[in-house]
Amino acid sequence: MKRDIVIEGRFISKFTVPKEYIKDLNIRYEKAKKHLTSYGPRLAGRIDSELNMMTLIERTKAFKFIIKCMNDHLRASEEFRTVEVGPHHLDITGCWINDMVEGEYNPPHTHHDGSGWSTVLFLKVPKFINDAKDPHKFKDGHLGFIMEGKKSHYIIPKVGDFYIFRADHQHCVLSFKTKTPNEIRRSMSFNFTEKPNV
Repeated sequence: MKRDIVIEGRFISKFTVPKEYIKDLNIRYEKAKKHLTSYGPRLAGRIDSELNMMTLIERTKAFKFIIKCMNDHLRASEEFRTVEVGPHHLDITGCWINDMVEGEYNPPHTHHDGSGWSTVLFLKVPKFINDAKDPHKFKDGHLGFIMEGKKSHYIIPKVGDFYIFRADHQHCVLSFKTKTPNEIRRSMSFNFTEKPNV
């Protein structure tokens, strides 16, 4: 399991989830989505399809890999903490999938109550139309991390890329145009907290 760390004012880990796990997540989601409830009332996004994945996440092939990534992120971030920490129990407090289409977006926001950690895993990424006259302005469909007192950091979505960051870290997703109508930019997010093992 490879981890890349992005530190620009905040600690962010990036992992790559194997393709077979992404395929399994997409298949399970497609089969179940008619029966999943909306997670939208709890979220900030201007997105019509935001479905609750809590009942499915533990049954996916990706689940054990995701737990390893979460533990790895916490171990790596310990060197940036000011207090010693012991072993931890991880608790996923909410999980959902966003199916974004052309024109939808996620405004700057934080997750949960600002405690613990949040994640983004890219499951589908369409081909975006790049019609920006100045190349530096093209950030359509990108995940943006808002950095305190610094220039914001934008990430090009790529299927399988999995980011973990603090829940109080402001972030956003910019709207986009696609070459094929109704193409979906699909991501799965969840929040988690840690509790010392008793």
